[in-house]
Amino acid sequence: MILISPRTAENLYWMGRYIQRAESMTRLVISTFDKILDQNPDEGNALYATLGLNVSYQSPQDFLRKAVIELEYVSLLSIIECARENAILTRPSLPNRMFSRINALYMKYQAAKEDVSCISIFWLESTLQELDAIWGNLDLSLIQSKEIPYIQLGKIVEKIDLDIRLFDSLEAAILDVEKVNVLATKLSVNHKKFNISTSDKLKVLHAINSIYTNLSQPSHEA
Repeated sequence: MILISPRTAENLYWMGRYIQRAESMTRLVISTFDKILDQNPDEGNALYATLGLNVSYQSPQDFLRKAVIELEYVSLLSIIECARENAILTRPSLPNRMFSRINALYMKYQAAKEDVSCISIFWLESTLQELDAIWGNLDLSLIQSKEIPYIQLGKIVEKIDLDIRLFDSLEAAILDVEKVNVLATKLSVNHKKFNISTSDKLKVLHAINSIYTNLSQPSHEA
């Protein structure tokens, strides 16, 4: 059995989380931009308030630029940078095409940072297509691979986290709990089945974000 080092396993997990975060936030930025234009000029403030941020902007385009490039730590650029960093650290474990797509998306964001005039809703929608292609490449390239459960677990954990933080929805999270248990069981025979048994959202967030840490993986076998 080929083993995955603890560091590589963790980087694969976080790469999955950051790619999912990039996809979810890109979709939210697109829908929020539309709402700022058509419904409520303060919709962008409401979005980032759920993340504990106070964001000011002068126009819909200004909101788009801040969300894509300027918001430190939470900009789409920052998220893509984190995904790429983890991809670099797990480079030997990734197929060439998947790594190339992640790197190409990063370069696209770097170019936008140098020339912010290119940032538009159409540009952002094109990055969403690239993110969809990354997931598609994962499905095609890593079937039966030892790496896939780590990446998929990161993807599902991130989805649950954002459903709770951004939408205040435990119901959506409950639908994904069994996926977490299936993947965690693949990674550790000692995994204790995870259930959402409380309506306290902070406790649920702590529990779901502790899933990977709590997995007992002495050999990190898939």
